[in-house]
Amino acid sequence: MRFTQGELAHARSAVTRALALAHETSDMVMVARAENLLGDIDHSVGNGDAAREHFARGVEGFRSLALPWGLGNSLTGLAAVVLAGGDAAHAERLLDEATSVLRHGAPWFLSWTLYLRAFLAVRRGNPDEAIAFVRESLTYIRQLHDTFAFVYALVPLAAAAVRKGDDEWAARILGARDAVSERTGAAVGDKLVADLKGQAEREGRARLGPDRWARSYAAGRSVSIDSLLKEIDRVVAHA
Repeated sequence: MRFTQGELAHARSAVTRALALAHETSDMVMVARAENLLGDIDHSVGNGDAAREHFARGVEGFRSLALPWGLGNSLTGLAAVVLAGGDAAHAERLLDEATSVLRHGAPWFLSWTLYLRAFLAVRRGNPDEAIAFVRESLTYIRQLHDTFAFVYALVPLAAAAVRKGDDEWAARILGARDAVSERTGAAVGDKLVADLKGQAEREGRARLGPDRWARSYAAGRSVSIDSLLKEIDRVVAHA
């Protein structure tokens, strides 16, 4: 909970204690879970090498335990670290493996792999592909009421809207994202995501002007996930 709300120092203290207790009691599932979360925390604060090591231990642990949900999560986390290091091809291979593991054993965790695929698609200049990935991700997010994944997934969606020149839609998307973040406390700790959000907002605001951007952003703050899915379908049909 502390990690999802951006309280990283408190989160690290809690999970470090949990890891020690898990080792003491030989609870290897909790060991793997703690390593995975430590990877998330180190990735959020920019400790790439430490994050990679934690996720690698999470992958090893979950693989030995034959737990697909954990293995897929650790592979996805490792992919995020690799992507931050600039190796998109390696990140995509890790996402392929994570998707294979999760689709058959724990499909509800696919929202994270799909979000990273959307991020990659935006960086490669393919907004339509990014929108398709986010749409699929939102179906899992809606089923799980996963507000933490929601505030991440809407960033590449907004960036894709800006790439397509639909700046009013981008403003509505970011309005919806920020409203959920403020209401729930769900916070983005990934610098790549924060940078992409800032870039999309700057470009969209510059083209629309501050007043039109503000009106569209305000309108988006009351948009539901169902409305977002309908808007995506409209954009996809038009494309």
